[in-house]
Amino acid sequence: MRKEDCIDLLTKRIPEDTHPQVNFCLANGMVLSMDAVARFEEQYVVFRGREGGTSDEGRAFFLPYDQITYIRIERIVRMGELKKMWGETGYVDAEDRLTTPATPAGTPAGTQAPPATPAPAANANDPAAIAKQNLLNRIRAARANVAGSSSKLGGS
Repeated sequence: MRKEDCIDLLTKRIPEDTHPQVNFCLANGMVLSMDAVARFEEQYVVFRGREGGTSDEGRAFFLPYDQITYIRIERIVRMGELKKMWGETGYVDAEDRLTTPATPAGTPAGTQAPPATPAPAANANDPAAIAKQNLLNRIRAARANVAGSSSKLGGS
C-alpha cells in the first residue's frame, strides 16, 4: 500500500474514534491491531497497538508502508457508513430500513403500536444500541397490547 493511501484513509476517511478497530494486514499474513497513530514518516507509520491474536496492548510499531497489504475495520460496517467516508450522503441501506419500527406481529388491526422512542444520535451506528432500542420498542408494544386487551376483557 502506498504512503499517500494510508495517510488519506487514516486522517480523512476513517474517523479517529474508529482507529482502535483498524487492523493492518501485512504481506507475510500477520495482522497488527491499531490503537492510535503517533505519526506518519516518509517510509513508515508509527502507531500504538498490538499483534493480532495477543493481548499485549500498548506496544509501539514502526510499520513500513510497503508491508501493508490492506487495512481492515474489524467490525460490521454499513454501506451508508462507507459511502459517508467518501462524502456521499443520503444513502439508506437495507440494514437501516430493517431497524425502522413496524407494527408488531399479533397487534389487532385497529390497534396501533406506541410510537417508537428514537435512539440517541451519538449511537446511531452502534449495532448494540440499535438492538437495544429495537428490543425496548418490542417490549413497549407488547405491554401496550396486553394493557389494551385486559381492559377490554375486564368488564363494564
